[in-house]
Amino acid sequence: MSIEREEMFLKVRETIAAVAKRPVSEVELYSALVDDLGIDSIQMLELLSDLEDAFGFELDVDDILPESFRSVQAVLNFVEHKAAS
Repeated sequence: MSIEREEMFLKVRETIAAVAKRPVSEVELYSALVDDLGIDSIQMLELLSDLEDAFGFELDVDDILPESFRSVQAVLNFVEHKAAS
């Protein structure tokens, strides 16, 4: 993992941990947001808002696809893509 991707992962991980009300150590790259971390639909909306704030992008309804929010890795890939565009 490059340094930039590692830093982005740490920020995504901290954001997800805060929303899930879990210790950061429980949020692994391959953790499933719903099944492993117990994130519900309200927390998912909170996560979307927190990601916008943390990374300085604005989400469009068309950006929000279920597969982009299944796991920590999927969220990381999504954030990388949004940051690059």
